[in-house]
Amino acid sequence: MLALLIGFAVAARNLARSRIGRAFAAIRDRDIAAAVIGVPLTRYKVLAFGISSFYAGCAGGLLYTISGYVEPGSFNLLLSVQFIAMVLIGGVATVSGAIAGALFISLLQPVTRSLPALVPFISGDTTQTPNVFQVETVLYGLLIVLFLIFEPRGLFGLWIRVRNYWKSWPFSY
Repeated sequence: MLALLIGFAVAARNLARSRIGRAFAAIRDRDIAAAVIGVPLTRYKVLAFGISSFYAGCAGGLLYTISGYVEPGSFNLLLSVQFIAMVLIGGVATVSGAIAGALFISLLQPVTRSLPALVPFISGDTTQTPNVFQVETVLYGLLIVLFLIFEPRGLFGLWIRVRNYWKSWPFSY
């Protein structure tokens, strides 16, 4: 799976740097302006749908190899919120940011699931009011809002700022 992650990330990065990727970015930023400069919107939107469907299909196939079954009931609203949180916390429009956001949210889940042992008023049972899943949902929403306000470029933007600071460290002018 790590090899597929690296392969798909390199392919997505190369696609983003190509002519098709520049057309995707123009449509993402302002589709009317992209149409004015000559980007065929329908063609590139259908192509984006096809490429994203390919990625989603491969991810679904890998999910099946791990879990052994896939049913529509396992994809709920919280999972959609997690996916949005992964993209927004990691960094919108960057492949590295999406991977960093997925890693961050995946590592955040075990921390929130261990909260009942640390905080006595949070319950692990879903029938009681302040339970782990409610705290997890509120935490995702809070993180999304905080990252959108204070760091719109996400974890990738933080990484860029730290990297640039240490590149010019003794001479910060």
